[in-house]
Amino acid sequence: MFYFAWVDVGDTVFGAEHEVEDEDMLSLELSHKEGELASLAMSVRNPNVGLLAPGRQQWAMLSWLDASNPTAGAQLLFRGRLVGVPEQPQGNVVTLNFIARPADYDAQKLALAETLKVAPWWDPIWIEEDMRDDPDAVIEARTVLYHVDRISLEVTVSDMLSGEDGLVDFGGAFLSDSLDIAFGSPPVRTVTVEASVTWDQVAAGVVDITPQLLAAFAAAGSGSNHAIKTLTGDGLMLDWPEAEKNIGGGWSWGPCSVVRTDGKAVTQDYTTVIMTNGNGQFPIWTIKPVLNAAYDVSRPREEVLSFTLEADVQALLTEPGDEEVIVIKVSGNADELVDPADTDHPVGTAPIVDVRRRAYFPTERGLRSLDYLIALARGNILERSRAVDVSFAVPFAQGVDLSCRKNARVVDARIPGGEATGKIIGYNLSAQDGLMLASVTIGCFIGKGNTVTTVPGTPVYVDENYVEDGYQVQAGMTVMPIAGEVTYEDFSAIPPVDDGVDFFDMRAADLVTQITIINPLPAQQAVLNAFKPDLAAAIEALNQVFTEVDLDLKKLTIGRDDPPFKTLYPITVSQLMVPKTIDLEAA
Repeated sequence: MFYFAWVDVGDTVFGAEHEVEDEDMLSLELSHKEGELASLAMSVRNPNVGLLAPGRQQWAMLSWLDASNPTAGAQLLFRGRLVGVPEQPQGNVVTLNFIARPADYDAQKLALAETLKVAPWWDPIWIEEDMRDDPDAVIEARTVLYHVDRISLEVTVSDMLSGEDGLVDFGGAFLSDSLDIAFGSPPVRTVTVEASVTWDQVAAGVVDITPQLLAAFAAAGSGSNHAIKTLTGDGLMLDWPEAEKNIGGGWSWGPCSVVRTDGKAVTQDYTTVIMTNGNGQFPIWTIKPVLNAAYDVSRPREEVLSFTLEADVQALLTEPGDEEVIVIKVSGNADELVDPADTDHPVGTAPIVDVRRRAYFPTERGLRSLDYLIALARGNILERSRAVDVSFAVPFAQGVDLSCRKNARVVDARIPGGEATGKIIGYNLSAQDGLMLASVTIGCFIGKGNTVTTVPGTPVYVDENYVEDGYQVQAGMTVMPIAGEVTYEDFSAIPPVDDGVDFFDMRAADLVTQITIINPLPAQQAVLNAFKPDLAAAIEALNQVFTEVDLDLKKLTIGRDDPPFKTLYPITVSQLMVPKTIDLEAA
């Protein structure tokens, strides 16, 4: 026996007061398909009133009392809202259509989507800015669809692989003539992914190159590791670099100074030249230098990661070479503030975290981006691997608790392998002319049901600061982003394609490409000795061999003035292990 009650939108608790017949029902059909809203089409005798008139109740409850078990009481089957104008209003019978859509559906869906923004199923770096709050974009890498309960109207998600609310085992207890096996589109066996990430490598700082300068003078016999010695110190001091003067290649001079110390901090020293008409003494300048080079650069960088994911599935009548290949191409900015704010980053965090980095994908955050891409490829494969639909009908009473959050199993010799298990992807409860039935359709996966395990690899280390501190690189190691389903090989040994500059460790020894001391003290003394018969000529000659420094720094604008640095990461990925819920290869 069926009951139908008009209710208010706020009436959520089913009670005895709803066991009424507010309309004269003639037939009904309650349908629910995976990812859609449950609906009720009910034929009633024409009430000859405006059902959509203002002030009328437009929500309804449908319930059923099992005559074979009346003590169990009536069971609520559906709660929903009337939609649209009743069909065929001019006749004696009209059809009323209802949907199980909560009044706060959008708010529930948005709130639920926020809870789903977790790795590896979510990575905003790959999502367009205007889509990051779209609930459908949030589940793109998941194998789930939104589900609305036809009674509670609660919005949840349900996995296409396996229902969350248990298994209904029908065995062979179904109407034999109702069995239908339908083969859908062939499964997608291959998905290729190419992901490009860019950022501006920005760095600024100061490098003290004084030790390299002093070492060069000492090597030239023109000083020590503490001071410079020269006979032309006045010119050297006058030409000493000034702070902020541009050098080129991303460099300018930082704080620089030079102080004469002979006769003050150190004893005055002289070079004595014996002339024919007397001795000439030339003071040796002792100078304490400070030489700093400042850098301030921004260099565009790009990394391209690629892989091919293939499915471990059973064969399904596909012509060789005819298989569909899905191609996924995405891009993102590693320096965009897409990650949550924290104490150090109050307005948001960039995935690259520190823009001085030479690499993104090998970092902990970059690996999360790879995990998402694998999940995205996985979702595309699994959605198409549920390639067989099995439909059957059972008595109405066995269908009242059906849900698209459940799985079902059916046994029959006509089914390949003798049985099929799958997620309920649709069901229908109908009553007309005394015939009451429940029809069910389950989606079956045609994988091979295998699993994959990880390989530990051999411990090695990469260069310092290439990845986070303490990150242990394992040569040959495989990583499993999704348990039991897929792995990828460690790729941290791939070095970044760049000039080798590490902005976390700016050492003068690595950045000064050459220092040449022109006319050091020994060369000046040799000139004086060459002219010692003539003091005036010696002085004139000395003025032509003043001490100079020729210094080159490593160019930091490579990648900005030249084509940007681009590193390729070809990733080796295992096959995707796909569930087997029907055996098409059974003997």
